[in-house]
Amino acid sequence: MKKIIKIILAVSLVTAVLTGCVMTPQTDALGNSFVGFGEHQIVTEEEAKKLPRGERLTRISIDMQNIGFKKVKVSNLMDSVTESILSIFENQYELLSRYTLIVDDHKDVTSFIYANEGKSSEELAEEVRRFDMMAETEDQKIGPKLQRYRTANDEIQKQNTILAGELVKQTVRLASFFQENSEELLGADALTMLLNAGKISEAYNLAEIRIHMASIANDFIDDEKAVLEITKKFKRY
Repeated sequence: MKKIIKIILAVSLVTAVLTGCVMTPQTDALGNSFVGFGEHQIVTEEEAKKLPRGERLTRISIDMQNIGFKKVKVSNLMDSVTESILSIFENQYELLSRYTLIVDDHKDVTSFIYANEGKSSEELAEEVRRFDMMAETEDQKIGPKLQRYRTANDEIQKQNTILAGELVKQTVRLASFFQENSEELLGADALTMLLNAGKISEAYNLAEIRIHMASIANDFIDDEKAVLEITKKFKRY
């Protein structure tokens, strides 16, 4: 009986790894690459970077929602990996949502930044002074808004860096999971894995696509450092 269990589990584990190949990019009729996930076409890293900033942010958010946040339980050992990845995915989505709110609340700031992109610190400071001199109220002044925008973004970037490190760890952990835990999977977790053999591929593929999209979201926020660096050219207002 134990030998039969091992054979069934071995087939299930191999199937999980092989079906992970759905992460291989495909191409639509327009030549755009995507990763198939059920009925959804999930954006690739390459295609995401081609999109204008606003469209890129929207597409990433929608694709993360389409992937979803459900748990697929297989065994204690496998769940420890997939649920760690789910936690990172959820945190990255929440961070992206927070960043979206910051951008929405500071559209005048981002417009000002892009309008003055490429200017020196002195030129930028002069633009701030000129802008604020024309402001009729304190709320209309751009200087204080730039400070608030920078403070909020600094915190977002710090958390994004932490999540980037966690993504690297979990990517390595998932890639080596079956090889490094073969004895445990065919030992104490064997019966549980056998009862949930049909879910192994689903859990593995979910973990893989979540790492994919969390990484794309993380890259987007990281790319926004360029905008943040412009605000740091303003020393005092």
